[in-house]
Amino acid sequence: MAHGYRTLQHWNHWLAHEFLGHNLLESEQQLLSRLLNNHFGKQAVLLGVPQQYALLNTTPVVCHSLLTPIIHNEKNSHYIEGDFHELPILTGSMDLVLLPHTLEFVDHPRQLLSEACRIVKPEGLIVITGFNPYSAWGVKKIWSKHKISPSSGHFLQASHLKRWLQLADFALEKQKYTLFRPPINHPTLYQKLHFLESIGSMCLPFLGGVYILLARAKVIPLTPIRLKWTQQLSGIRISTTIPGNIARQSK
Repeated sequence: MAHGYRTLQHWNHWLAHEFLGHNLLESEQQLLSRLLNNHFGKQAVLLGVPQQYALLNTTPVVCHSLLTPIIHNEKNSHYIEGDFHELPILTGSMDLVLLPHTLEFVDHPRQLLSEACRIVKPEGLIVITGFNPYSAWGVKKIWSKHKISPSSGHFLQASHLKRWLQLADFALEKQKYTLFRPPINHPTLYQKLHFLESIGSMCLPFLGGVYILLARAKVIPLTPIRLKWTQQLSGIRISTTIPGNIARQSK
């Protein structure tokens, strides 16, 4: 599963109760709304924690589901309790799969990504968000004495994920960055640094604290097979009186 059930609980708690957690979800919602507004379909699933369920509202896909190993007290038919090792979802059944920072909190991220790719329909989308190790968030993780969320996760390079997606026959369509401000857990000071968002997106786009990757499942073309007809048809006549009756002419 993940590093531990408690690690996922801490990540979920950080998103729910910390100022930076709220701001992270809000920033990702705004960006995903712009990126997914033209992607339609019937089924979308988010692999993550309960506090991230609102990210599914950024897509016009009709049916939403959240798959999480965390036990959630709220009774909601859209919540599925399940492990991340083997997803209990049919192959090729999802139009959209969201992985918001989920790969950073599991022991085998490539295995989970492979499972996520398996359940995507041909021409379907997979969306991955992650903390950029080459950013202020990455620096904070290195210098943090107490490895609490989100510093307790593995910050994966976007280049590694793009290579894994390519090997899984997915084509990268978009790569965006957000959160150029340093992760300061002080609302007033954080708001004063808002100008860094526009400066960073224009001048240093690859130093954003969070990256978002959108990749589409390729459709594997079918190669037509030419059949050789080896049977001789010269001695066969088709009866016109009895339907379907085929007889061989006598020599």
